[in-house]
Amino acid sequence: METPEQAPGHNPIAQGPRVDIDLGALAANFAMLAETAPGVPLAPAVKCNAYGLGAGPIARALRDRAGARAFFVVYPEEGAALRESLNDAETAIYCFGGPSEETLPLFESAKLTPVLNTLDQARLWAARHPGAASALHVDTGFNRLGAPSSALADIAAVKGLAVTLVMSHLACAATPDHKMNGEQRARFIEAAQHFPGAQLSLAASGGALMGKAYHFDLIRPGIALYGGTPFAQDDARIKTVAAFRAPVLQIRHLAPGETVGYDAAFTADRPTRIATVGAGYGDGYPRAGTGRGAAIIHDERVRIIGKVSMDFITLDVTDMKKPAEPGDIVEFFGPALRLFEAAAAADRTAYDFLTGLGARAHRRYL
Repeated sequence: METPEQAPGHNPIAQGPRVDIDLGALAANFAMLAETAPGVPLAPAVKCNAYGLGAGPIARALRDRAGARAFFVVYPEEGAALRESLNDAETAIYCFGGPSEETLPLFESAKLTPVLNTLDQARLWAARHPGAASALHVDTGFNRLGAPSSALADIAAVKGLAVTLVMSHLACAATPDHKMNGEQRARFIEAAQHFPGAQLSLAASGGALMGKAYHFDLIRPGIALYGGTPFAQDDARIKTVAAFRAPVLQIRHLAPGETVGYDAAFTADRPTRIATVGAGYGDGYPRAGTGRGAAIIHDERVRIIGKVSMDFITLDVTDMKKPAEPGDIVEFFGPALRLFEAAAAADRTAYDFLTGLGARAHRRYL
């Protein structure tokens, strides 16, 4: 076996994996969603660090480039960090998880708006902040979070409670013709009658693209902003926002019969040229992509071979027209390899692929 090839004076390990984030494409996805629902405001979900892409830079771009004036997170700690990053007091920040005795001071200091899920939360908020705006999440069949229909009359009767937004969440938006979507919509309209005058919000990304019947007064887009489809198939209207890339660290030459990686999972059946890339499951590329996933080098598609390890991925680059070399940049998803395809090859969805990107991968905003 030959000595591994390395570029003279080159230190590719210092580059490491990175996520390139196209803020122009982000704004374009916002505009596309806005065009599907004319006149309906969009309040992006930037929870879970904006689906792994960085809540602060993403929210600032959506505010400054796209005109977003409200955002959704889950926890008040997320909301407080977002408020500091936005550096303004006017943008509305909703927290899906609602308030507790322990978190009320954070709601107050960061000027956060709670999304109430229970009668107890409604009583707590109204007692502490009578007349202050709040949202109410009503459960319409998801059975995950939100107030059940049996509690709505009691919540509506809480003295001092001001519900300015009533919201719910579709369980089957990934399948637009699923009968449950219509059933939840009907339950939602019935539930909202307890809170006359409140704005209504049922749609996230899937609902936004399902048509006017689901738009109501506010849409809370998430995955479609970040380049992923909310449906069971890809959607060409959604522009690629994030690209996961990493450098080639070494080139190795295998003789027939030699193996690659843990458990000798790949055996060369011919003279084979292997590229070792500086990224792995520690950076968010799933181990399930072993033997199934692909990557792009010099606009050519190559396959992943050997087991994906914590820090390294190996590729078969034998048949490339332009030989791969140390320092070349490999794309695991991005403009040349759609997120939907990459996630499916690793038995993932766009949601968990993006949110699983590791902190070690440097985020670059373009």
